[in-house]
Amino acid sequence: MFGVGGHSSAILDDVAAWTSKIAAAFHSFQRAASRTFRRKVKSTPFQEKNGGVPFNASGVVQVGPRRFVFVDNHDSSALFEFVLDADGAEVDGIRQRPLVGIEEGHLGDPEGLTRVDVDGETFLIAASSLCITGGKVNDGLVRVRYTPEGDLHAEAMNGFRTWLLTHEPSLAGPGAREPDAGGLNIEGLAWDPRANALLFGQRGPAEPGRISMIQVPVDAGAATWTTAALSTPSALLARTPQSTATQGIRDISYDEQTRDFLILLGRSLSRGDEPFQLCAWNGSSDEVELIDIKFHRSMKPEGVTTFSSGGKRKILFVDDTGGYAVVKARHP
Repeated sequence: MFGVGGHSSAILDDVAAWTSKIAAAFHSFQRAASRTFRRKVKSTPFQEKNGGVPFNASGVVQVGPRRFVFVDNHDSSALFEFVLDADGAEVDGIRQRPLVGIEEGHLGDPEGLTRVDVDGETFLIAASSLCITGGKVNDGLVRVRYTPEGDLHAEAMNGFRTWLLTHEPSLAGPGAREPDAGGLNIEGLAWDPRANALLFGQRGPAEPGRISMIQVPVDAGAATWTTAALSTPSALLARTPQSTATQGIRDISYDEQTRDFLILLGRSLSRGDEPFQLCAWNGSSDEVELIDIKFHRSMKPEGVTTFSSGGKRKILFVDDTGGYAVVKARHP
């Protein structure tokens, strides 16, 4: 009796061991296949330049059918608008849309851009990196009233950086350092319609295998654009699966169709060599899902948004080397 029982137990142990090995081999094959068959994305240069140099395109949003607006990291005086045709090619050139109502320094080192619709009015909110560069402190959270034609009227929120560092203790220390010294560097910005909040993505500081965001509830349509429109922020964390790389967020965009956030990841420090990756996050999970996209080595994607064209869902990337790319959207 005992011999039979011991033999059965050994067989069950062997089955469990083999099952575990087969499962591990299958997951390994899946990861290898994902790496092999990932869609490869290469940037198409914009037809124009900004003052003779390539556009340093960062955050991007859709403002109409195949019509988009982006921020130039090196030019805080305007937003930049362009249109794509049905095949995803640029048409009519890039139009400069000067910002009226803000002074130089009100939006230092612009990186993030998001769209908020309130009572039939479209607001575009642009955010500074809030980082310190060469001893200069960058600040700025600017609300723009978007119209298809004419001037873009903008309002700067005075003291936003100080307010954020005061109300979110985890940022106080990094806020005193430059990015490559582990300092604060905000590059992603998205509107979360479920929480009525802005979601700020941290390029830095960053930790291996984990990304950080700050959620700030906002009365986006407030009569006056001051820190009184802000509510208590909260820090959010998510893991990147099977990764020990130190990657920071380069942009965030909310997809109204899937109700997920698309998050662009890249190196956190300027001297790093971590790859750019695209992932999806449902807003509550403690882990993001990687999407099967591989960016060409010449590409530095810093803006992402989704749109529909010809009944198909697509993803637009803008590149801080002066270009853009369009791919079909697929859920991870």
